[in-house]
Amino acid sequence: MAGAIATSPFFGGGQVGPTITDETVALVRTAMAETSRAITAASGLIGYELEAPAKVVVPVITPLVNMLPRRKGNGVDVVHWKAITSFDTARNWGTLADGGTPQSVTYQVAQMQNTLQTISLMNSVSFQAQWRGRSLEADVRARRVAELLYQLKITEERWLLGGSALLMTPPTPDLTTPATGGTVAAGTYWVAVTAKNAQGETQAGTTFAKIVTTGTTSTVTVIIYTVPNATQYNVYIGSGGSQPATSAMWLQAGISGANAAQPATGASVTLADGVTVMPSGEVQPAYLTVTLTAPPATSGTALSTVAANTAKTFVDGSNNILMWDGLIAQAINNQGTGNGATLGAQVAQPAAATGLLALSDIDNLLAAMYLQAAGDPDYIIMNPLDNVRLTNLVVGAGQLRYVVQQQGGDNGDLTAQYRVTRYLNKSTGKEMPIILDRYCPQGTMVFLPMSIPFPVPEVSNAVEIETNQEYWGVDFAITDANFKFADFVEETVKVYFLGGLGVLRGIYPSF
Repeated sequence: MAGAIATSPFFGGGQVGPTITDETVALVRTAMAETSRAITAASGLIGYELEAPAKVVVPVITPLVNMLPRRKGNGVDVVHWKAITSFDTARNWGTLADGGTPQSVTYQVAQMQNTLQTISLMNSVSFQAQWRGRSLEADVRARRVAELLYQLKITEERWLLGGSALLMTPPTPDLTTPATGGTVAAGTYWVAVTAKNAQGETQAGTTFAKIVTTGTTSTVTVIIYTVPNATQYNVYIGSGGSQPATSAMWLQAGISGANAAQPATGASVTLADGVTVMPSGEVQPAYLTVTLTAPPATSGTALSTVAANTAKTFVDGSNNILMWDGLIAQAINNQGTGNGATLGAQVAQPAAATGLLALSDIDNLLAAMYLQAAGDPDYIIMNPLDNVRLTNLVVGAGQLRYVVQQQGGDNGDLTAQYRVTRYLNKSTGKEMPIILDRYCPQGTMVFLPMSIPFPVPEVSNAVEIETNQEYWGVDFAITDANFKFADFVEETVKVYFLGGLGVLRGIYPSF
């Protein structure tokens, strides 16, 4: 379409940064003009469709919103669907005796549901700005409405990756133990972490972190991997030769509370190699560190008291949940269990006790996805910082081929540095483009399927967005000297092929 924004669904060379084109403004102005503008305090709200201008608004920083297919929903508040996790649970060989009955193929599905929620943002333009801005921006009001569409899509992108109805269960923490500096006695200790907010507390994962201390002067440092929308983390510790029951894991008040509060969004993080990273004002650090210096408590509040996840993320005045589960949350809530009953999404952490990423962590996850459910992801989504780590891993492992290529017309022109842009799935031979997404939580990689490896009636997409209402703009009744307007979309995201969805998280942020 002429005048549309020149972008790519994911970061790459040569794309143009997002700008509001004249075509976008014209489409917004047309949408606004096609609706009666008789707005008074008595007449209330006037709405207009923004689907047409939204189709040419393609921000570079919203790759998932740009690429995921969308379908019109049926106008309900909760959608239910079945995600196929295996197309032959009996593993039949198909043998048949003379005159016998063929063996039946048994499909296995997971019962899935997600709420449809409204995502909305508001802006305003004063009368004076509209009157005085015509020489610079022509229709200031229409331009602000178009810009609001950008921000709405950015918010959608954050929901698709970090959205969750309840706080996500944190990854298993990583532990270190200096031999001096504290009074922790020799022993075998087990550590579990839960996330909290004003609504409640999550449960811990099923696997606790283990560490063995020696002497009588040890400390235990706990690396807590953060989850979106949490405000605090609780640390529970037990002891013994084998993993204790949750009734023997005790809340460590001395290192909880303010010492385990969520890092501020945009706070700096000093990595293991001394590099200090300043995330944007919209991105939270991937981890925080707390240290146990005294012997752990052996009584008080037990982990077993956390019987269920009660930590709703966002609620209204009636305590109704206002957010749906995004891709990461759906993977965590529907994990596979090996060759057992549920071949769901694959969720893993680095094998190293330090949490440092290895290429084998990615290869092992991909192998498990393929062997258990024929999962063969099409894309890998990661934070740009994690892509730097991956690039350094590939270079450090010697898995790099140098090609000297002339740039431009000067034989002396060379481009410095390199970046991994694709990853080869050794299990299937597929090359997966790497999509850099600044809204993907640091320390998390998402392996995204776009198709299903076996025919399923009426299901053509592995992941899709279902909408009750596509992009919709509203002009509010004028009650002061401002034009006030808002953009809305009501939608949810559905994963039909859980076996093709993978998440590698709890990656320690070190270059």
